[in-house]
Amino acid sequence: MQGETRLAGHRVLELEEVDSTSAHARRLLEAGALAAGDVVVAERQSAGRGRRGRMWVTVPGRSLAASLVLAPPPLPRPTRLTVLAAVAACRALESCGARGLAIKWPNDLLRDDRKCGGLLVESAAGLAGGRDAGRPVCVLGIGINLELRPGDLPAELAERAGDAGLPGDPQTRQRLLAALLAELDAALAQLGGPADRERGAEYRRRAWLVGRRVELAAGLERLAGRIEDVSEDGDLILEGGRRLAGERVELLAVLPASERAASR
Repeated sequence: MQGETRLAGHRVLELEEVDSTSAHARRLLEAGALAAGDVVVAERQSAGRGRRGRMWVTVPGRSLAASLVLAPPPLPRPTRLTVLAAVAACRALESCGARGLAIKWPNDLLRDDRKCGGLLVESAAGLAGGRDAGRPVCVLGIGINLELRPGDLPAELAERAGDAGLPGDPQTRQRLLAALLAELDAALAQLGGPADRERGAEYRRRAWLVGRRVELAAGLERLAGRIEDVSEDGDLILEGGRRLAGERVELLAVLPASERAASR
């Protein structure tokens, strides 16, 4: 471990290299070495991952790889936490100078139609000790490319990956993490109020899928359709009004622009 610091009121464990910050956070939780609010940050990840087990490559020095232990208050929908985290990440990035950010449902961050970051919320074992022992928690994993250079990524990722357009230096990473933690704290503290409703509206405004035709899996059903809207709780609304609960639907593919145009 490189060290331990405090940032925006959170204890931050700084590591040189781990398999993944979220996997390491879960191990520390099981050992009673982490508490709600603690953060694990790594310079390198050897097995970073996103949804459906996809690989996430962390570029040393020019990416943010972090995982935060959360014991959120009761939420009306599990997908709401992903909505809040995605909006918090966009706001934090913009406070550091990033522009033109969108959210690809449910948890990818895009700039210029290329993925520059992602979030992954996973349940974890309850806290092992102290007054909060047994309290349900989750681990929020965050990966963001601040700056990419030619050759940083494998060829199969380079075509669709991008960066946030920020300087890839330690100071910017520190500012970004501090801003992200502050935004998340505010989001959880303001649930149910006007600021919470504005975050839901902002998630919809940033929704990259709106207007695009997609292929989806909803349980055993496979379907294709145009996304008309994305709800503040992370549901998908198809053209014609059919609403698919975010917890029960999976995005399989986004149809190319030529297919979208031909299907209109």
